[in-house]
Amino acid sequence: MVHVATTIAPVQDGQLTELIHDDLAATGLAPAEHVVDAAYLSPARIQRADQIHNITLLGPIAPDPSAQAMAGSGFDKSAFVIDWERQVAICPRGSPSRSWGPLRIKGHDYIQVRFDTATCRVCPVRTSCTASAERPRALALLPRPLHEIQTRNRAEQADQAWQARYAIRAGCESTISENVRVRGLRRTRYRGLAKTHLQHVLTAMACNLARLGDWLNATPKTRRRASRFHTLCQALLAPT
Repeated sequence: MVHVATTIAPVQDGQLTELIHDDLAATGLAPAEHVVDAAYLSPARIQRADQIHNITLLGPIAPDPSAQAMAGSGFDKSAFVIDWERQVAICPRGSPSRSWGPLRIKGHDYIQVRFDTATCRVCPVRTSCTASAERPRALALLPRPLHEIQTRNRAEQADQAWQARYAIRAGCESTISENVRVRGLRRTRYRGLAKTHLQHVLTAMACNLARLGDWLNATPKTRRRASRFHTLCQALLAPT
């Protein structure tokens, strides 16, 4: 482990992604690829990591929360063709949207796309598109760069090659589990954020030393001459 971030309990994990990247970059330890779980990434964070620190943020983008996508039937957002230049969305039946404008949801910018009410009401596949009896279909799109990141990542993470690449995340989870179960990482021994952070740093150091010791004491699979570094570490760790 090369970095530790400590915060108060109400702060969500993903709120620290940018801070972690900034701190790693400041110490010259920014990774080329950062493998995280879903809590730590969003299209905006993927974009920022790449643009500011040249970091590939790898992890599963949250799935489309629409009723159609959740049910696995009907026309979800991916079934619509988005013409960004003309600011028009085309539905699966070929009808263009009626309006295109800004939308604000929980402090984030979206684009709201609405289709014509009269066209939607007489559509023969209406039940596959919307559950509303009166209102037309509407879409909430991210701004174009973020929408394209979201669409691309959702498509990639369904591929076996992406899943094999992401499998390394299991090692990160085992490290967290080791420190929680063996070293009491989630139980602070002190009051105050500064002292708790110091405890977290010491816990990380203990984990690194324990793993180094395990590596040095492991039985080699092949008989090879020990490196000078290995010999030095054995001498330093030998009881006196």
